[in-house]
Amino acid sequence: MINRRFLTAALLSGIAGTALCAAAQTVELPRKTGANAPREQVPGADVIYDSVRTRAGYRLRRITTIPQNTTGKLPTIFMVGWLSCDSVEQPGMRSDGFAELMYEIASHSGFITVRIDKPGVGDSEGPACAQADFQTELAAYQDAFDALSSMERVDTGKIFIIGFSNGAGFAPLVARDRPVRGYLVFSGWLKTWFEHMMEHERRRLVLAGESPGEVNRKMRLYSQFYDLYLNQKLTPAQAIERNPALKEIWYDKPESQYGRPAAYYQQLQELNLADAWSKVTVPILAVHGDDDWVMSADDFDLLVNTLNAKHPGVAQSVHFARTDHVLMLAGSKGMNADLIDPAIPKLALDWLAQHK
Repeated sequence: MINRRFLTAALLSGIAGTALCAAAQTVELPRKTGANAPREQVPGADVIYDSVRTRAGYRLRRITTIPQNTTGKLPTIFMVGWLSCDSVEQPGMRSDGFAELMYEIASHSGFITVRIDKPGVGDSEGPACAQADFQTELAAYQDAFDALSSMERVDTGKIFIIGFSNGAGFAPLVARDRPVRGYLVFSGWLKTWFEHMMEHERRRLVLAGESPGEVNRKMRLYSQFYDLYLNQKLTPAQAIERNPALKEIWYDKPESQYGRPAAYYQQLQELNLADAWSKVTVPILAVHGDDDWVMSADDFDLLVNTLNAKHPGVAQSVHFARTDHVLMLAGSKGMNADLIDPAIPKLALDWLAQHK
């Protein structure tokens, strides 16, 4: 899985911060990168760095952007992020399409945006991200989402959730039974994590230039490996000890994968995202890039078709050509003006304006 960082942005504003949050919520955490570390900036928005306390007792860094020259309550977007332990904060650089999209939303939507760093990431307290399991991460998102109700500028009747990658799959688990106005999800998943990984490994082998016969041979090994790992809850090392032939196809650590512990993925495998999404009745915009080899192209089509069968027109699935997992255009690099297909932020901004 590709590590993900992204930028939303804003100018630090103590005045806006006082208006935004209840007094108990305005504690800013010590900067692990130093008190003078640069902060995010974006035209047309102010930013608040503060924190939210979790049920477990530790604080998560929260970064909020507020449209400048506004008063009163505003519609709000709460972000649910990717799998990796990268921070949501990225001052000074718009590194990928996720970053660019959030930058455009913060700049031009008229919405408040709210992000947290998951436990152990950035300035957030709590267990180290590399050791934290999925349920710990999910609880942190849920606590931060619940805290929106205490933010004075947030219109609690107009809260949207935006999800990227892994977060685009489990987004409805964050809201639980709390009201949400709509979902925007990008590059996500719906099937079981076992199915996701089997499809992912096949695409990876093909892209690596393996012959069709060799791909099939290795996929038989992967089917055994992921059954032991995800369903029978062995670590990768224990799975290989059980079947030494699996050593050939394993490319990550003995106790972890993509920088997260084995338990994280075993808990993902226990999720039933199709069931969670089936309870959603509000509008959904689901976007996938045709060059995204990390997630399967048909997951969002399956999601949208299933929901529209129950509630016609509630969900929309859009595929973008030459667009990869992080919404970057093929061949684009860093600060390139063509970092993202401009039709993607336009689609998101138009959709938000239509449904707010």
